[in-house]
Amino acid sequence: MAFTIKIYEKNEYISGLLKKRLTCFFPDAYIVNPYFDDMDQVNRFSDYERVLYDPKDISQEELTSLSASPIRLTEDGGIIDCARFIPMLRKNAESPSFLAPVTGSLTAVIPFVYSDVRDRFICNMASDLPSADFNIRLDFTSRIRSLWRASSGANMTALLEACKSRKFEPEDILKYCNMDDAGFLTPGSCLNNDDVYDMGIQRSITLMNHAATLAHSNIRFVNVVAVVEGFRSKDLPELLSCCDKVTILLPAINAGEDIGCKDLIAELTKILGRERITVFYTDDLKDPGILDDRLSPRRQVV
Repeated sequence: MAFTIKIYEKNEYISGLLKKRLTCFFPDAYIVNPYFDDMDQVNRFSDYERVLYDPKDISQEELTSLSASPIRLTEDGGIIDCARFIPMLRKNAESPSFLAPVTGSLTAVIPFVYSDVRDRFICNMASDLPSADFNIRLDFTSRIRSLWRASSGANMTALLEACKSRKFEPEDILKYCNMDDAGFLTPGSCLNNDDVYDMGIQRSITLMNHAATLAHSNIRFVNVVAVVEGFRSKDLPELLSCCDKVTILLPAINAGEDIGCKDLIAELTKILGRERITVFYTDDLKDPGILDDRLSPRRQVV
């Protein structure tokens, strides 16, 4: 029995990000925006529907005649918090067969620190990931910033080339990975310094979506950590839209980057939702392999 999720949101960009996010949890649902999508076919095959709405575009009173119990997209502060309304959609779905069992996780790390500090942080972070069959690391970075290079021919360039094929399956990511010194399965670096960027943002988005599908699959229990560096700020929301968590790693709290990143953090928080954005400072990192007790997810005041 099919069901529909209707998103009443007039901002087409935000609507697209929401569709991608909800697809990870409801892969067999029809997810549509009545402002932009043709509804005839959806109405024909869907047995029931749930409605999400943005109060700045349409009021609850206007929707009451169209749907029972519409769910508001935004909180009072204008933040879209997916963690708040996804359980509401699940609770009202009549058939659990349409729900994707979320097992592993996809975490993006955006570092503004030296690569050795970044890698030490990721090693420490691995102990906090859900217990899984595999932990995978994907470096969406330049070759210079990706420190690990496989000796058996696996590389990030080959994986990015392969994922453009329609025959590529999310589990195929594992074919391009070897174990690194920290225990992650990873393709390692690119062949050339700027392959990640030269292939274009859409190729990285495609691979990130495949990684999300793999992490959220019930076939294997997999966690994925994606290191994201060097992309334009305007491309980050779409690239990160399928991530469960986004961690921004900054130097000491009194360093200049803290102020400089405030706009980026505010933008990602507004689009992706407050529940997915955390900020860490490396002055909380002590000796290698040890996290200070003070190290906890911190949020910018935005």
